[in-house]
Amino acid sequence: MAAHSYVQPGQGVPPIGGFRSQSARTCIITVQGAPDEVLELPVTISTRVLSVKEVISQKTGVHVQDIQLVAKQGPYIKTLNDTEEVRSRVTVRGIEGFSRRKKRYQHPHAIIGAGHNGLRMALLFAENKDSDYVVFDRHNRVGGTSWLDHANKWSKVQTELGTYHLSYSDQCPCPTGMSPWPSRDELLAHFDAVVEQWGIRPHLRLGTDVLRYEVLKQSGTEQSYKLHLKDAQDSEMTVASMVLFPGNLTIPRREEYQGEDIFGGPISYGMFDETNYDALTGKTVAIAGFGAFAVENVRTCCEHRAHKIYLVCRRRNLCMPRMISWWINGSVFPVQACDVLREMQDIYRWVGDDPWNHYAVTSNEARTNATIFQKARFGIGDIYFLSRFYGKTEVVEGTVKKLSPSTMHLEDGRKLDGVQAILKLFGFVGEWSVDKFLQLKHLFGFWVNDDYRIATMSEFPTVNAQRFGGTSLSPGAVNWCNMFYHFWKYPKEFEQLTASNMVGRHEPNREKDEPGYVLDAKNGSQALIVVGAAVPALAEVLSKYDDRFKRSKQWGTHSLKQIQAVAEEDWFRYCQMFKEAGDDRPFPPYPFSKERVEQMVKRQDQEELDKARKKGLLPPGFKL
Repeated sequence: MAAHSYVQPGQGVPPIGGFRSQSARTCIITVQGAPDEVLELPVTISTRVLSVKEVISQKTGVHVQDIQLVAKQGPYIKTLNDTEEVRSRVTVRGIEGFSRRKKRYQHPHAIIGAGHNGLRMALLFAENKDSDYVVFDRHNRVGGTSWLDHANKWSKVQTELGTYHLSYSDQCPCPTGMSPWPSRDELLAHFDAVVEQWGIRPHLRLGTDVLRYEVLKQSGTEQSYKLHLKDAQDSEMTVASMVLFPGNLTIPRREEYQGEDIFGGPISYGMFDETNYDALTGKTVAIAGFGAFAVENVRTCCEHRAHKIYLVCRRRNLCMPRMISWWINGSVFPVQACDVLREMQDIYRWVGDDPWNHYAVTSNEARTNATIFQKARFGIGDIYFLSRFYGKTEVVEGTVKKLSPSTMHLEDGRKLDGVQAILKLFGFVGEWSVDKFLQLKHLFGFWVNDDYRIATMSEFPTVNAQRFGGTSLSPGAVNWCNMFYHFWKYPKEFEQLTASNMVGRHEPNREKDEPGYVLDAKNGSQALIVVGAAVPALAEVLSKYDDRFKRSKQWGTHSLKQIQAVAEEDWFRYCQMFKEAGDDRPFPPYPFSKERVEQMVKRQDQEELDKARKKGLLPPGFKL
């Protein structure tokens, strides 16, 4: 059957060449050697050859310089110059057809890491019915470093399941039968189920550590990579490309206090399965640190009936209530930082605090514009606020100087007496061995040393934004994976990207102890935006996963009614727990009623929709 394409003039798209002439016409283009390949293109009288070649380049992925247009001129065939007006009938040379041709490889693609991102990458191959891949992981099961090493059996997803699951694509239904905030074991079961459902298991090489790689040069610019593996056979494998997902920052920051030997109580890191939380019942616990993991441990200590919790930190970070996170992760327009802060004001003031006064916040006097910048991601959870209200948790800003029996001494002379256990949660740092493995001199966006075949990605460790479109992983993961896959299949478009000079380079910084593979929120977000905008064909792919798609997944997994009911139920369950511990005050109402959250969504939708319409930013027929 002939591959015949036609675009109807007047369908909202200006004719190629703009409006230099109002006289529209059609250019019929055939492919040399493939007469059944025909494209009818709306043009104007003044449309130049170069403009048509650019359209063909975008459709096929073939570089403009490799495309020629020719036309019959009497008994001869004339090659048309870029500046000429295009003829009504032309033949194109340099392409096989108008459909895009994917690059084929002799060897499989390597995915290193079988956590959330690595499995999402494998799913993309499966969704494209592409079996040419292999997934390596040093663990003997899927799950990745974050959930197999760092988490413990009490750990839960802090963001909502709706934007933290593997089924985040247009080919997968939303997960069902799971908690809005699943536990580690529930999430790992979800990973296993998706692996089986999509036939990924045969592609897994578990219990296999990738030690290093060698570049195998081929003809021209072609090359492949020999991986040296540590497995039962200490084998090798040649691959066409590789993407490394090292997990989040992988090395827990460790610090030893003077006097630990005489403190007299358990001191542990509140991650892995190192802490015996049952032993904390009825005890006064000091949690050192204020990242997301520290806030998670406030919940775990409360659930294990700790008597008192000191949250000791140099600076208090902003924490986020559950329904604020749900609102952001279902937003069609990114939520302004000032709106986030306003909606959090009530619950902060309820515990004697003000989010606007935190070090992370910079705003104008009228508080109509704000930026939130902190070096730790948001700890998300209502229990942080509720336990402060009940006096179970007290935030102490200061630096620990030393320990003595049952006492934590701060640099400013204050003492925390009666402390019976200490949990250290100082966050994580990047791992220089990742740079060494990648042979990384710099990152070009997410690609190592300008090579489209080698990419890496880890979650951004900071918060730095005036607007927030999400607090969770899956929306970013589906975009990163599509980027890597796209350039493996259409490498000529990566050449165009490098030639554009639009994407920044990131180098390791030894003085600041910052490996090159770690991008902060600002640089990482900019790279995502620029790469998507600079490559039209990729932008078309990514447009499927816009904020309206994000809302469909967030709301489709758990509706507002469902998730608010669970959040409120948890709230009163904790209130009952504190009552049983001896606090007889009436239960405080849950701050985020269904009606309030509905109003938050409705107001923000309408305000941002009005702004976008006024600025002419919405495509025709746009609907929420």
